[in-house]
Amino acid sequence: MTAVSQAPRALPMTPGRRVALAIGVPVALAVIAATGLSLVADIGQASFPVSLPSIPVRHGQLAVGTGGGDLTVHQGQGGTARLVGTVEYTFVRPTVYNRPTADGTSIAVKCRTAVGNCGLDATLAVPAGVGVALSSGGGNMSVSGIDNSVALASGGGDVTISGVAGTAEVDTGGGNVTAAGLAATLHFTTDGGDVNGTGLAAASVTVASGGGNVTMRFTRAPRNVVVASGGGDVTVVVPRGVTAYHIVSAAAGGGYAVSVPTSSSSPHLISVDSGGGNITITEAG
Repeated sequence: MTAVSQAPRALPMTPGRRVALAIGVPVALAVIAATGLSLVADIGQASFPVSLPSIPVRHGQLAVGTGGGDLTVHQGQGGTARLVGTVEYTFVRPTVYNRPTADGTSIAVKCRTAVGNCGLDATLAVPAGVGVALSSGGGNMSVSGIDNSVALASGGGDVTISGVAGTAEVDTGGGNVTAAGLAATLHFTTDGGDVNGTGLAAASVTVASGGGNVTMRFTRAPRNVVVASGGGDVTVVVPRGVTAYHIVSAAAGGGYAVSVPTSSSSPHLISVDSGGGNITITEAG
């Protein structure tokens, strides 16, 4: 007589299993969908070049705004401002707009899909003797070798600035600011990123950070340094020498260390408010 096999007994649908299915199935489907969409987006990536051979300079000032993407700026040859770059996108080719504004030129990329990448990474060449005002919706900026003043505003990207001869103003919505080899008046503002300055010969420096660390290293004795941080550490390093400084500080709970010559009547002011972080004011080793 042939034995009849029986199907395995189904496991009872307990409350715990119902909860596991209710949570696990949607999560698994979401992971599968996201992975598949990411794979399709990777396959659908493309790019095309952008070239603007002549950007107007008005009254000795070049003003350019971009919607986002990374921007590299340097001193160029000749008397014309030029921009070259690459637009990277996914699926649908975006449109690049170059419009005159009351202040200068607006360069924008109109993206047609929210999936994948879409943005302009560009290099801007600036004529000699021209001041620069740049704004970006959030990309990183790198500016070097400009022989006039610069004003940089980023919605959140990092900003690197070096070798600028004129006044430098930097405002970023949260990215880090890195500065080197600057000798004119400096104004740095970030909503939360770190600010790091090296090789500074500027007489006047103002720094405001929403909470990041601030480090300023000077090669020449500054006349006026004002630093405010929402909670990060603040370090100011001045050249070794006989120059005395009028120190005004508020650590609000953090550590405090000053090892420079001080005098309340000195015209060389260093004012630091760390908002709770440590304060260090010292001479270079």
